[in-house]
Amino acid sequence: MRSKMITRSTLTGVGYVWAFLSMISMGLACTGFYLPYWLKGTMGNNNTTVFFGTFRRCNYPTLDSTSGAITVISECGRYTTFSDIPNLSWQIATIVIGVGCGLTILVAFTAILSCCIKDIISRGVARLGGVLQLLAGLLIGAGCALYPNGWDSREVQLACGGTSQSYALGSCTMAWAYYVTIAGAATSFLCTCLSCHASREKSGSYGL
Repeated sequence: MRSKMITRSTLTGVGYVWAFLSMISMGLACTGFYLPYWLKGTMGNNNTTVFFGTFRRCNYPTLDSTSGAITVISECGRYTTFSDIPNLSWQIATIVIGVGCGLTILVAFTAILSCCIKDIISRGVARLGGVLQLLAGLLIGAGCALYPNGWDSREVQLACGGTSQSYALGSCTMAWAYYVTIAGAATSFLCTCLSCHASREKSGSYGL
């Protein structure tokens, strides 16, 4: 029984590359999305380095309720609630990139399972996976493109010398996790092309 379930994969040589790159795309996109190292600035009298992602931040400012002064909390974490994310652009980016990352996870694990188990991936299923990866790439790319629109928020301006505006960095710089996320989207587009040649079996051609 066991020998009948785990048999030769229906993936082609290109299919194995597709499965591998699907995992790479998932890893890049999800890692870049989760880590807050998208935007780098400085804040406070000590010029403390701060970082902002779409929904997480490091060394972030807070208002002291006693003195009324702005102090810097030296830790990384997400915003307490979704509404605490400082602008609508970042809220939308968080949603669309999160959905895109979810699609990369779904396709990547299906592709990896198909390396070991027969009849998971037919040509039709592989192309459907490619369509999902195309959608994932578009969503992640759209979120990354929308992210700079939120640079006019007060919190970002405090870290960027008070000169940042939508799509204008001010004194801040882009950090590495932003580029990792974009690389995840680009790899997802590449996987879309490879998915067309990933399986050697047509839909409905499974044997009993």
